[in-house]
Amino acid sequence: MKVKSRISSAGLFFLVVQTMIGVGVLSLPHQAYKAAGQNGWISIFISGLFIQLVILLIWFLCRRFPNLTLFDFSTLILGKILGNTINFLYIVYLLTIVSYVLIIFSDTIIRWIAPETPQWVFLIYGIVLLVYGCSGTIRSMVSLFSFLFIFILSLLFILLLVLQEPAIDIRYLFPIGFGGGWAILKSTKDIVPSFIGFETLLFYFAFMKQPKSFSAVKVAFSAVFFVMIFYMYIVIISTMSFSPAEIKLVPEPVLYMIRGISLHVIQRLDLVFLSIWGIIVAATVISYAFIGSMGISKSLLVKHKIAVILFAVFVFFVSIISTYYVEISTFGEWVRKLNMIFGIIIPIILLLIAIIFKREAESCYEEK
Repeated sequence: MKVKSRISSAGLFFLVVQTMIGVGVLSLPHQAYKAAGQNGWISIFISGLFIQLVILLIWFLCRRFPNLTLFDFSTLILGKILGNTINFLYIVYLLTIVSYVLIIFSDTIIRWIAPETPQWVFLIYGIVLLVYGCSGTIRSMVSLFSFLFIFILSLLFILLLVLQEPAIDIRYLFPIGFGGGWAILKSTKDIVPSFIGFETLLFYFAFMKQPKSFSAVKVAFSAVFFVMIFYMYIVIISTMSFSPAEIKLVPEPVLYMIRGISLHVIQRLDLVFLSIWGIIVAATVISYAFIGSMGISKSLLVKHKIAVILFAVFVFFVSIISTYYVEISTFGEWVRKLNMIFGIIIPIILLLIAIIFKREAESCYEEK
């Protein structure tokens, strides 16, 4: 099933950036410091370079099957039975990611804003946004994401205000490279999952006007580079704002850091930050859900809007069950391991099989 809708290079940039920047922003400085100390920003830089390499391999795989998503070319590479099995597992993976994001979102809002509100209320709110955002075409989603990019820039502006605080101490970043290069490299295994979202390129590359052109992968490189700089920026500011003892104990240093800022017109800037963050998280949910619905539509041969509703129902029940029976930290570990499998290991295996057995498809450009 060759895709017909087309997106521009800018559209792919917004899709990737909005998908990658999500719930992990709040806790990333804490996780980076636990993994690499004051060298957390270096680990993020190295992890970003590694993700660029993975994206190049994903593009090598996708360019062999232009205009086809992984849901289509998996059967061409592995055969019908194995291919459909991989498709089913990817749908489950996407469903798990969306459920995890909604759980983190609802848990954070409850702890910081609405402690008396039942969690299922925020889960339903997320489901409504999911259905609304995924019911259209990929072009309408790109239009939405290009507008929401303004809110990412707003977060950067708010974080700039932190630099005016007297508690900022650049000495917390030193000594650079303390512990040795090997220790920093080892820490990247804990940082790489922060870039979750790059694996959506297994599906989004197919919508490019020239999927086989190197310009397609250059746009993906640019998107990941932007995310990498964004993460480094947040980690560096957070590291300078907290002492080594403090940042190890504070699970969400970004919010505590912003909470200390008081403006004449806004007393709780952290609530403004959370409101903007919630919009960005919604974009991540919509992106993953759109791809998951696409997989359900292909597997069950139903219309896209029906697939969206089915996906939303599955997400709601998985989220409710996970809320009561699975610890958030345990769920997070599952997600990180699944991301390594479905974002890196499986695409590389598919690429190797495609090269060895010379699996590829002809390009067929259709405009809709």
